[in-house]
Amino acid sequence: MAKSEQSGAGPYGGGNGAATAGRSPTADLLQVEAALNGFHAAFQDLDAPAMAQVWAQSPHVRCIHPGGEMVVGADEVLRSWGDIFGSIQHLELSTRDTQIEVLDRMAWATLIVDVSISTEDGDEFEASVATTNVFENVDGTWRMVLHHASNFVEDDGDDEDSDEGPRVLGFQFRNSDGSPN
Repeated sequence: MAKSEQSGAGPYGGGNGAATAGRSPTADLLQVEAALNGFHAAFQDLDAPAMAQVWAQSPHVRCIHPGGEMVVGADEVLRSWGDIFGSIQHLELSTRDTQIEVLDRMAWATLIVDVSISTEDGDEFEASVATTNVFENVDGTWRMVLHHASNFVEDDGDDEDSDEGPRVLGFQFRNSDGSPN
């Protein structure tokens, strides 16, 4: 897992970085990583109480599930996870390409999550999801304030003969009728 940290100097820290706030940047990275792992464990285990522990209890939190609309506020975000958990019979996930950045009281993680899901309706599917998770340090604890996940299409690198349209970072752009752009 790649991690980086910004201290209180330079264009990102602006003099108010983690080092000047009395926190260790390395400790912050490890704590953000633990919060991210807690989020994935709660998701994997379909554990609503554990998921509630991950999120900040604030009206400013946001969540965008793949193909979904933005969900706003802690209560609504947790309700959306409960709805998802209620529709899943079994879930397995793995993560890759994780990058964590810490800047002052904020941190973000970008990664790919591979999921295999069996639903209560008997459907089964696998997906790769590009995610961005933003955390805020709230009273010394890193809490999630944003989760944004989008379906991700792996780029096979053989675009020369493709008539599927352009790809940017592995995403396939399509017109409103579904045809390649």
